[in-house]
Amino acid sequence: MFGLPEEIRTSVDKYKAHFHKILKGSLKLKNEEVLIISDHGNDKNTLSSMLGYGYYIGAKDKNRNVTLLFQEVKKGFMFADDHVVKAMQQLPEGSIVIVAVSNKLGRFGEENSFRHFCREKNHRFLSATGLGDVQINHFNLFMDAMGIGYKRMKKRGNVIKKAWDKAKEIRVKTEAGTDLRFNVEGMQAIVNIGEYHSPGMGGNMPAGEVYIPPKGMDGVEGILIIDGSLKTENGAILIDEPVKLTIEKGKVVNVEGKYAHLLQQTFQKFEDRAKYPERVRQVCELGIGINPGAVLIGSMIMDEKVMGTGHVAMGSNYWFGGEIKTVYHGDQVFKSPIFYVDGEKMEF
Repeated sequence: MFGLPEEIRTSVDKYKAHFHKILKGSLKLKNEEVLIISDHGNDKNTLSSMLGYGYYIGAKDKNRNVTLLFQEVKKGFMFADDHVVKAMQQLPEGSIVIVAVSNKLGRFGEENSFRHFCREKNHRFLSATGLGDVQINHFNLFMDAMGIGYKRMKKRGNVIKKAWDKAKEIRVKTEAGTDLRFNVEGMQAIVNIGEYHSPGMGGNMPAGEVYIPPKGMDGVEGILIIDGSLKTENGAILIDEPVKLTIEKGKVVNVEGKYAHLLQQTFQKFEDRAKYPERVRQVCELGIGINPGAVLIGSMIMDEKVMGTGHVAMGSNYWFGGEIKTVYHGDQVFKSPIFYVDGEKMEF
């Protein structure tokens, strides 16, 4: 089926219950059409096709009208394959779209982003990109992060959101040396708990983070020590030595450490392509992982969700309430954060 080896189908079939749970709980799937977009990855990594097949079987089991399409692996500036674009354009309004790809979905219009398209057409969606970072022997860990107890995670996430929504300043510190101050006055936090029930709603799977944009472009000051995973132009990697970022008036002004060159190269690559290159190094997000089943594996779709970690991103944030629009968004994960909201240590 779909060119997938028997051993892959067998591995995925063991987790049918997880896919049923997500389709029912996260999407409240009823009689909508379901379009799944995936790719075959490469010889060493087929996670994208495994997830695509899993969602397909999950929907088929419930006798839903489901289509699974495969395309070539895409980089950020490439267009989605023509048959994928056509299928997206022909979907009835209010459908379900599930993306499970090794890198990017690919562009399907000069201006339209995938999220904007789904909001415009009232499609609910799930998105897992960058799956090429995940080793194939981590498939079970990935599924564990998707099969957690969502009610408890929801409660934790809403507590954090409530505190952050009221905050004027959030400060985050770690024993490793992170000490950052975020001006968040008037900003709203987003809680990603895997509930995509309303028309136009969607997000990552695995789920499990709370994040907020800073106010303006110059509302962040301090030191960030990245000691979890680093997002580079070639994907995410676990690091064995920390990377130190100095941030002034919202912008990364210095990068130090063994892996500093990888981040500098990433910034430079996107600055060379950006209409406004000065925005690439702007800090655009503060986040916290709240998924108790997630572990650090060197894939940002999972790493930023790990309970007991925080993350800071540089680049674009306009789609979740910020002021920065550019071609780049890169999350960086650090361990054991302590958060202070308007001077008070958060306990949750």
